[in-house]
Order: sequence, then C-alpha cells, then structure tokens
Amino acid sequence: MVLLGPAAIVTILLQGIFFGGILSLIAIGLSLIYGVSGVLNLAHGDFLVLGGIATALLYSAAGLNPFLSIIVVMPIFAAVGVLSGLLLKKTLSAHTLELSFAGSSLVTLGLSNLIEGLGTPLAASFGYPFFAVRGFSVGSISFLGVTLSDAFVIAFIAVILISILMTLWVYRTSYGRLIRATIQDREAATMLGGDVQKVTLVTFGIGTALASLAGVITILITNLDPSVGLVFTVDAFAVVVIGGLGSFYGSLIGGFTIGFVTSASEVFLEELGQNGSEWGAAIPLLILILFLIARPRGLLRR
Repeated sequence: MVLLGPAAIVTILLQGIFFGGILSLIAIGLSLIYGVSGVLNLAHGDFLVLGGIATALLYSAAGLNPFLSIIVVMPIFAAVGVLSGLLLKKTLSAHTLELSFAGSSLVTLGLSNLIEGLGTPLAASFGYPFFAVRGFSVGSISFLGVTLSDAFVIAFIAVILISILMTLWVYRTSYGRLIRATIQDREAATMLGGDVQKVTLVTFGIGTALASLAGVITILITNLDPSVGLVFTVDAFAVVVIGGLGSFYGSLIGGFTIGFVTSASEVFLEELGQNGSEWGAAIPLLILILFLIARPRGLLRR
C-alpha cells in the first residue's frame, strides 16, 4: 500500500475539481445545443482542442498572452458555431426527428474525424506530438503545504466564475428564459413569438465559444493532443446524461461530480498501490453506465 501525503491528496482533488469544471463548460454547450436543436454535436470536444491550439499558436507566433487570447479565440469560435448551425440547417429540416438526429450525428462525427486527422500532421509540423504553451510561466503560490502554479489558480477561479455567470445569464435574463422555453417546448416557444431559428444559431455560437474557452484554459495547465477531441466529447456526453439531457444545472453538477469522483478514485487506487491515473479515463464511463442503469433520465430530469 502506498500512502500519499495530505498535500498530494489535496492537489489531486483540486485538479479533479478543475477537470470537472472544464467538463462542465463543454457539457453546458453540448446540452444547450442538444436541448434547443436536437443535435448531438460529436465534434464538440474537438472545438476545445482547436481553442487550445489557437491559443498555443497565437502565443508562439505573435507572443499574445494566453489569457488575453480569450478575447480573440472566443469570438472566432462563436462565429464558427453559428456557421455550423447554418450548415446543419438542411439536415435539421429532415421529415422526422430520428432522421434529423442521425444525419446531424453523422455530419458532426465526420467533422470530428476531419479535425483530428488534420491536427496530428499540424502538430508534427511543429516537431511535437502535441500542442502546449511553452515558456509561459507566471510563478506559483503555496498554501498549507500545497504548491500550485498561478496559471492553475487563475484558470480554476475563471472556471468557477464563468459557471456562475452562465448560470445567471440562463436563469436571470429574458434571452436565457427564451432558450429554456425553446428547450422545454420548441413549438410552444414559436407560437409565443420566439425566434427559434435565431435561438438555435445563438446557442450553437455560445456552445462552441464555451468549448473553445475550455480549450484556452486547458492548454494553460497541460498539453493537448489533437486526437483527443472525441474523448472530451464522450466525457462531456457522460456529464450531460448524468445531469439530464437539456438540463443546465445538471451539466454543472454532473461535471464537477465526475471530476471530483474521478480524482477521489485515483487517490483511493494510489493508496492501494495501483496506478490511479491509468484508470482515470475509464471512471467517467463507469459512472455513466451506473447512471444509465439506476437513473437513465439523469439527476435533474423527472
């Protein structure tokens, strides 16, 4: 049995909560897009990767501070999201929901494969198998024996603040209420005068921008392999299912739950002398399977 020190355990758990926050950001966008349009965007995690790649390239080529790259990356990917919604418009107009869902899933899966296929040789052209913000450091802080990089602390705080701001926007603004009304009953929202097509495009833009923001934050802390986009999508889908399809609060709770449980499980496995990190990728899927058996409608869906 390997005993980890208190500082190591706290660090692992904080990293897990941070990872959960990243998953929440992706899952919020995935859930909103699915709830409004019925599209399960299988390329959603790849937009996280692209956001991280854009940040790394802006830093290496133009010397742009990675934190400031947010003001460049998010608007660009918001526009990409709106364009994606426009390109999927014909697919979404299929005669049945089943055909619309199948068609959009196949299109976005193909987009995911295209992005990952182009990302690998792009990384190789820079001489690395992955992308990273190299040479960027803002120091570190120590608290109660735990040492964390300033970038991690800032990114951690940013994830929490963004989650709070998104919650306030969705539940405290008129446009947020329109989005929730569209999720609950698209036809009723249309009859009450809501511009459902516009809401759909705005949701695509917001969801994609949030995914790119998650990429900016992620690459500040770790490397990004261009082939892991679909892995992020699967983890985000697990969060959405656990929280309840179309549930905003569910995505928040599900993301932080998966992050914390994954890290706690890794700590437990390390204490037993196992390599906890090797099981890290499987734990979200195990949680998903348990929820599909015990509560398939998710935490906040009745």
